[in-house]
Order: sequence, then C-alpha cells, then structure tokens
Amino acid sequence: MDIRIIKNFPMGIKEQIKRQIKTMIEDGSLTAGEMLLSARDMGIFLNIHRNTVASVYKELEQEGFLNVIKGSGTFVRNIVPKKNSGQLKKIFNLAYDHAVQSGFEAESINDFFITGLLEKSRDTLKGGKAILIDCNYEVLETLDEKIKNQCDIESHFMLIQDIEKFPEKFIKRSEEYNLIICGMNHMEELKRAVPDLPVETIGFMIKTDFQIMNQIMQLPAGTSVGYCCISKKSSKAFFKTFMLSSGSSLSRIHVGIDDTKALRFMLESCDIIFATHYVYNTLVENFPTEKKIYRVDLDIDPGNLDFIISRLKKGGAL
Repeated sequence: MDIRIIKNFPMGIKEQIKRQIKTMIEDGSLTAGEMLLSARDMGIFLNIHRNTVASVYKELEQEGFLNVIKGSGTFVRNIVPKKNSGQLKKIFNLAYDHAVQSGFEAESINDFFITGLLEKSRDTLKGGKAILIDCNYEVLETLDEKIKNQCDIESHFMLIQDIEKFPEKFIKRSEEYNLIICGMNHMEELKRAVPDLPVETIGFMIKTDFQIMNQIMQLPAGTSVGYCCISKKSSKAFFKTFMLSSGSSLSRIHVGIDDTKALRFMLESCDIIFATHYVYNTLVENFPTEKKIYRVDLDIDPGNLDFIISRLKKGGAL
C-alpha cells in the first residue's frame, strides 16, 4: 500500500493518511476483505505515532470503509468503487503537470489547489435550510457535523418530544425551511403529531452494531437486559432494532442516564447491560457494579448520509 506523507503540506498528517486510504478503497486499489497493516506497523512504516494511525482507522470504520476486529486486524469493507475516479485522476494530473511545466513551484501549486477547492465549495455545496429531528441533541449534533463537512446548510434542531407537545410551533417554524431530516425511529411519531408535513421529509438511520446485535440474539430466554442512553425515550429508540432481533424472549428495562433511581434499579435487576457511547463512561464511573456493561458505539449509516447529502445538493439551494 503506497502511502506518502508530506511534512510541510497544508493538510495535517492524519488527514493525509485518511484521504489516501479512503481514495484507494473508492478506486478499487484496496479490495474488500484486504487486511491493512496494524496501527503499530503502519506507524513504524510511516515513521509516525501509532495512535495517529489508530485514530485514522477508527474514523474510517465509523464512516463504513474499514472493519476493525480486536485480536484479528483491520480489514477493508465491501465498498462499491466510485465511477470515473480514474478519469478524474487523469484530469487532475494534467492540470498539475501543466502548472509545473509553466514554472510554478510545488508548494505554490499545492496552496493554490487547496484554496481553490475551498472557494469552489462555497459556490457548489449549498444545501439550503433544514430542520433536524431526533430524541436527543447528541445525535443531532453528530448528524449536523457530518452534513456540514460536505454541504453548507443552515440547520435547526428540534426534539421529537417537543414536537409532540407543541405541533403548531413546529409547523410554524418549518415554514421557514425547505427540508426536514428525521430519525427513522421517530417517523411514525412525527407523522402522528403532524399528519400533513408542510415540507419534504427524509429519514436517517443509526448504523446497527451487528456484533452487539448478534450477542443479544444469543442470550437465553428470560435474560433480564438493561438498555441505557441519554433518556428513556432515546434508549427505546436506539435499541428498537436490537429488540426486534431478539424477539420477545428477553425481559427489558430502558433507562435514561438522567434518572438515578431507575439506573440503580436497572443495575440491581438486570443480568447484562448495554449502554450507548454517549453515556457509557458516565455510567461506569458513577455507578460501580459487578454486572457486565457493554459499550454500544452509534453512528449515522454512511449510505444513508450519502443520500441525505445528495438530496440537499440537488434540491436544497434557495
């Protein structure tokens, strides 16, 4: 795997590595199932700290490009290569070579290309105005950050529980926006509160942790399972998929990290506990227990995010 680092490049070392690996996966140079060097070995190969490589691998895993399996290694996921990437590379190489032949120094060319991309982004990535809906702000902040990394939008957060209480306020506010983006687990609640949605609405999904899902499926009937997130509502929403995977054979308790009494009851009553990454550290540090607590890392589904971005770019411009 040919990865190169330019120490004095305007882009940081971590981002350079991430972009090169991502590009090799997208153009098919790295194929599904291919094993990458360990973070330690890649760090030695590139003469950088292993933690930098580990951070790159983690981010690419969250974005759906890699699968990091503890004790086994880091593997390329099955990603459909982007079309015409080879043609685009030729266009770029021709432009770069022409700049060099015209007498410009490499540093000047690099600076100009990066600055030019930023300027173009302001003109081409407009996404209009969107309302983001879910049951807690942490998810909305994550979605908002991911969207704004690729698309310039004006966004407004609303909790589904507030919309259920004050639907008229939501309707009035939504008239100022041209797109609603709502968590899939809350679509039915949104439509019940506002049967005639005033603007186009699309959903987003939280990426399923299949390892945790399979673990829950293996639990024997009658096992008492605790689920913990920001609130009781978000706990039910996040683990809805997991509940479906295990049928009705388990006894479940859903708890929010904001309810101390319910937390203590869960810790006393449940055989096993699953906590989202939003609350895992708080739960473990403040409520010591001998019960096993599993961390569930949640993220926006990459394919779903791509669809949202494409929809914003196509129809979001004001």
